[in-house]
Amino acid sequence: MEPSKTDAVAPRESVAQWLGLNRAALAVLVVIFCMGLSEEVWASYLSLHLADKAGSIRQAAVYVGLIAFAQNILEGCGYLIGGSLAHRMGARLALAVSVLPPAVGFGLILVAPSPWTIVIGAVLMTSWEPLSLPATFDVVGSEVPKNRRTIAFALQSIQKRLPKVIGPALGAALFVSVGYWANVVAAFALLALALSIQLALTRRMTPKSEPARVPFARILNDMPRELRQLLGAEILIRWGEWFVRSFAGLYVYQQLTVELGWLPAPAAAMVGTLVAIGNFTALATYIPVAKWVDNAPSPRPFIGLTFLLFALFPIFLVLLPKAAMGVGLSAVVGLVATYVLNGLREIGEPARKALITSGFPKEVRARAVGLYWGLRSFAFCPAPLLAAWLWQELGPERTFLAGGVIGLLGTAWFAWSGRRLQA
Repeated sequence: MEPSKTDAVAPRESVAQWLGLNRAALAVLVVIFCMGLSEEVWASYLSLHLADKAGSIRQAAVYVGLIAFAQNILEGCGYLIGGSLAHRMGARLALAVSVLPPAVGFGLILVAPSPWTIVIGAVLMTSWEPLSLPATFDVVGSEVPKNRRTIAFALQSIQKRLPKVIGPALGAALFVSVGYWANVVAAFALLALALSIQLALTRRMTPKSEPARVPFARILNDMPRELRQLLGAEILIRWGEWFVRSFAGLYVYQQLTVELGWLPAPAAAMVGTLVAIGNFTALATYIPVAKWVDNAPSPRPFIGLTFLLFALFPIFLVLLPKAAMGVGLSAVVGLVATYVLNGLREIGEPARKALITSGFPKEVRARAVGLYWGLRSFAFCPAPLLAAWLWQELGPERTFLAGGVIGLLGTAWFAWSGRRLQA
């Protein structure tokens, strides 16, 4: 007797249910992967491209600081706009709209590649995530059961990290063999692919019903105490992270070429390789940790560990290569260890997102998520400007150590507020 169609499909449906997958969730995964890969094939080499156009690494650091500052301002606006779009138009149209600013940014860099047009283009090219993120949270909160949300966000994190493994390697091949323009052309093609697949997968989604008209002020006032404390800790953590985030590639490149005497092309390739190593490490943690968190009494220990590793990354970046050389090893060993530890910081990210999603009522979830992320971005937007100034005045190592101290303060605040919450 032949197995029935139902019997044949059942295992696949069981796996999909275990992973929190349906057509809408799959569309989100496709968008995250294609858009993420679109960004990563050029992002790791943006600072090196700027150094070439600006004439020096020192001057490029100023442009990198300006880009990060502008990105954070635009991110804050983008999260609010993205939340409102998902709230009023539904996730399908909100995800489609998120493709437009990066398309303009790619075109600008291809048509007029100067330092200032690169700055403007780079800001637009990274704006897809704040516009799309509230919609992705709305899809998970509406379509996925509560006990499957952490694993659903883990899958999203995997789709976000896979491009960070593949993208730098692909970008290195294009950057070294053809030139930076090829990175941007490849990114634009991936953008078009993301839009076409996303629209095809979401065509059966139920249209958005008339949304509740709830002002941002009321959403903020009704935000649960636990999320307020989480937001405060995140702002400090991200302040410290932005002291190193946009500058790590320049620092590593400088160390390899100036301190170790590497040639520019191998040094550029190593920058992308280290980013890929960190993201591959993160990929290995998502699924097992997500299932662990789903069955744990509280996600807070996982989130706290993530915050601690965020804070330690800039400190490790300065100290571990020196420590490796101190015991007779290559500084590259210390850099690899630093990026592996940096990858482990993603342990608590799906748990954090699931906590935020569950903390807001479904009627206002998209707008509330946009407000949460928007407030966070506005709060730390001056950090990269301050970091760029400190780089010029004190040098990169002291700047990174200062960022690590700020991150440790945020970690301590999260631990202390958690005890207050339990009390």
